[in-house]
Order: sequence, then C-alpha cells, then structure tokens
Amino acid sequence: MKITFSNLGAIKKTTLDLRPLTVIIGPNNSNKTYIAYSIYGLWDSIVNKPYLSLFEMNVTKVDKNTYSVKIDETFYDFLVKNCFQKIKSFKDDLENFFQDSSRKIFKQTNYELNLSRKAIKSRLIKLKEFSVNLPVGKIKFNVENNLLFIKFEIKDLKDNLLFDGESNAALALYFTTINLLFPSPFLLPAERNAFIITYKILASNRLKNLRLIQRERISARSERELELLREQGVINYPQPIEDFLDFLTDVEFEKNIVNNSAERKKFCELANKIEESIQGKNKTNFKPTKFGGKEIKINIKKGLDIDLYNASSSIKQLAPLLLYLRYRAEENDLLIIDEPEMNLHPESQSKLLEVLGMLVNAGINVLLTTHSPYFMSHLNNLIAGDMNDNETREKQAQSLYLGDSRAFLKPEDVSAYEMRQNKAGNQTLHDLKDKDYGIRWDTLSDVSADIQQKFFEIYEKGEETSKGKEK
Repeated sequence: MKITFSNLGAIKKTTLDLRPLTVIIGPNNSNKTYIAYSIYGLWDSIVNKPYLSLFEMNVTKVDKNTYSVKIDETFYDFLVKNCFQKIKSFKDDLENFFQDSSRKIFKQTNYELNLSRKAIKSRLIKLKEFSVNLPVGKIKFNVENNLLFIKFEIKDLKDNLLFDGESNAALALYFTTINLLFPSPFLLPAERNAFIITYKILASNRLKNLRLIQRERISARSERELELLREQGVINYPQPIEDFLDFLTDVEFEKNIVNNSAERKKFCELANKIEESIQGKNKTNFKPTKFGGKEIKINIKKGLDIDLYNASSSIKQLAPLLLYLRYRAEENDLLIIDEPEMNLHPESQSKLLEVLGMLVNAGINVLLTTHSPYFMSHLNNLIAGDMNDNETREKQAQSLYLGDSRAFLKPEDVSAYEMRQNKAGNQTLHDLKDKDYGIRWDTLSDVSADIQQKFFEIYEKGEETSKGKEK
C-alpha cells in the first residue's frame, strides 16, 4: 500500500510503499521518525476511530443466521470514503497528536493513501473460510462469485434482543475488512530504554488523567499557559509515546492481553529465541512483588532475578519487544520500531533482524527506521534465499546466525528506502531496491570508506611534515 506525505517537516512530497517488511535508513534529522509516527497515527485512526453510517452497505439476508454483501463499486466506494474521512480527521488533529506547542510545524501537512480496488480485493481473498471467535460465538466468512457471506454462529441468538442481523453483518464485515487492510499498529519508540524503567512514575493514574486533559486542550491554550505548564515540569509526549507508556502499564495490570493460546505460543517462541541467542539465556518478564504488584525482572540463573535498571543496556532495549511478543502480538499487526539496533553488538543486530524476518513470516507487518549498515547488509542475505525450494533453503539457512530458514524473506515482501536531500534541500524517500543487486545501501558503506580514506590522508600529511622537518 502506498502513502504519500506532503509538507511533513523537511519533506516536501514523497511516497512510501508499505510492504510486510519496510526499512527506512537515512541521516539524523531527516524526518524518518515523522514518517513512522504518521503511519502509526494514520493506521490507528482508520482502525479505531468512529465509522460512517453502515447503511450504505447493501446487506441481504440469506437465511436466519447468514447474510451476504455484494463486492461491487458501492462496496469499494464505501470503504474508500470511510478511510479518507478518517485520514482527514487525523490530519486535522496533528497539533495534538505530535504535541506541537509551536502550532506551526504541521499546518500544511497532508497525507494521501493509494487504496486501490485491486488492493482491497487481494485482501478480501484472505476472508475465504475465515472466522472470528467471540465470547458469544463465532462469525464465519466466505467469498464466492463476488459475494461475501457472513454466517453467525451466536449462542442463544433468538434470546439476544440486541442482535440485528443486517446491522451486525455490516459491522462484522466492515471491521474485519478494515483490519485486513490496515493492521493494528504498535510502536516501539527510540526512547524506550528510558521509558521502560520510569513508566510507573510517568504513567501513574493522576499523571495519566492530567496528561489526557492537557492533550485535548493544547490547541485551546494560550502561549503563556503552555509555557507555564512546561516550566512546571508537565511534559506531554506525542501520542505514540503516550500509547507505549499505557501499554507498559496495561501489561503490568494484565489489561488488553492477547488470550489466544495459539497466538501467544507462536510469538512467545520468538521471544524465547531472542533471549537464547542475544541475551545469553537471560529471561525478561513481569514478576509478582511481595505487596501484590508486579515488576520487570531479569532472570540470570535459577534463584537469581535482578532489577531491570541493573541489567545491560541491550537487555533494557529489547525488553519492550519481548513484552510485546509475549502479551500483545497478534497476526496482521503492524509493528513499528524506531532504531531497533540501539545498544546492540553488530552480531546481535544481525540476529535480531533474523528474528524480525521470522516475525514477518509469522504474520506480523514490520516497519523499521535504522542507521545500521549491518541491518542493511544482512537484509540482502535474507532476500537471497531460495523461496521456491525447501531443501535448498534449509541448506542456505546453515549460513545464517540462527540457522533458521524461517528468517528468509520473499524479495517482493520487502521495501527499502533512504531519506536523501534533493537539489531543492527537501528530504525525500529514495527506493533502494535494485533488480540486479537486491538492496543498494551505498551511502552507509560510503561512510566506512570515507573514514578509511581520512586515515590515509592523516597518515600521509604526518609523513610529509616529518620529512620536511628532517630537511
């Protein structure tokens, strides 16, 4: 799916093609984080904000529990109109979303989404023999000859006075389709190391309620009021960071936890792999305290748990990802990680990328912003596997750090970009995919070559000076 960003920081206009794995590299202050946060906000708005009237969807009753919807121009137009309305709503609220006290940065920002009928149809195919489990029963979907059938297997349907077949069929179809098109976003910010050891202070109930009131009223406050709040130490973060802090609190109190045992098992296995291969088998998890609360502890060995703030910086940086995998991850999520390589040894960075490749193949969409040449170099290795021959791919996997063939990715499932400054001085996304060379990330390797060249220049100038003095 393609998103066009206009007047976003130093970005005049640029387009991103979001794939199952999307990687963005570039220098500091090139607005990579603005893009990551914007995608988080766009997807969150489309998935969670109120929808238009569902009466525009032409739902027909087939039998007492089954309903059908025709997949036609009216259906496509309805979805597109809903999405565009939500994009406009998000765009109008950017001042609050980014907590921009200057009230100037995002005045002209605009987003355009290329939501084609082809993209919608390809996603709808996934609804064939698809089902959703609910506490009161199950909803089954099936696609046949441009008709989408929704069957309700709801317990005590006749006794449920609130059940309206046509309305519920439209609602189920709308939310299921939207979630297929726009995965539920989850963002790990670059500041996660600091926040994970201070979130209890930042996210206490009193501060949480105070922040909520202040966020909603930032646009109504005078410059004097805003300055006074800042001088008093009241800090409001962009919405993705606030949501990340809420996630840590929710997990501690077991709120909004994924209860699907199959999902939990699959993603917990990947969390275990990170601990085994990168953390030296040190385990990260919430442990009960003596007084009924919970704290994040690191199990070093049997009978020895240490506090997170006494652990290495690499363990602190990976802790939020491990908590996400164990408690929140679901298929078709959109996981956004700002600088996943922070505090990791180059070999650990490569191992983490392999785990992220497995995560993509397990059904999670991943967006990364990075400065790591090791990520980019190893990404080329991960798209070089033979995806058509299992036996060959298993042999190739022996050359990977983790030796697991699930890390290999289809080239068409990967997009890679570099933020570059154009002649007009504006930042723009430059596509790094090359049909002959895979992914070309020359600028990061150019820095290494430049450093080496500087050594020779320094050495030669030293030699020239020494010889001049001898004369």
